[in-house]
Amino acid sequence: MTSRTPKNRRPLVVAAAVLAAALVVAVVTSTGRQAGGDDSSVAFDRETGVLDFRAQTFDGDTVDSGDLRGTPVVLNFYASWCTICDRELPDFQQVSERLDGSVRVIGVNPQSNDTDAAQAEMIARNGVTYPTLRDPTDELLRQFNTTGGLPTTVFVDADGVVRKVHNGLLTEQLLLDEISASFGIGA
Repeated sequence: MTSRTPKNRRPLVVAAAVLAAALVVAVVTSTGRQAGGDDSSVAFDRETGVLDFRAQTFDGDTVDSGDLRGTPVVLNFYASWCTICDRELPDFQQVSERLDGSVRVIGVNPQSNDTDAAQAEMIARNGVTYPTLRDPTDELLRQFNTTGGLPTTVFVDADGVVRKVHNGLLTEQLLLDEISASFGIGA
């Protein structure tokens, strides 16, 4: 004997399936996971200043702020269409090389107004070798810059506490000065 759903129950079965699918989408979205396998997440405690994040690089690696503890981090938010960002990337690369091991420089690309291809071209053109994270919904940027203006640079100490947020251009010397003031590290 085969079991069949009576015709009057089919709309209920379809409605239950649609509701279940919507619930799965809501749960996945609320945990900070994006469609397509991106497992990014952001948590910033404004009282303590502690920043926790997890994001994918353009190379497909995952960077977790917990793994960076013990070393100060400079997060530089930029985009391919930002001419000021393009001017400062070589300076960030120089500082990354100069302070290798004592400070981690990490790029972050808010992607609501950018593309992977344009980002890859900018990285290659400027010789950037430090990790660059995807920020697919600009969630990481929004923690520090509600206007979306770029560049924005965030200085995070070895304990994960945000020490300073700088909006605007940083030359190599200004970046070194900010690192010294925020972390007590000189070059």
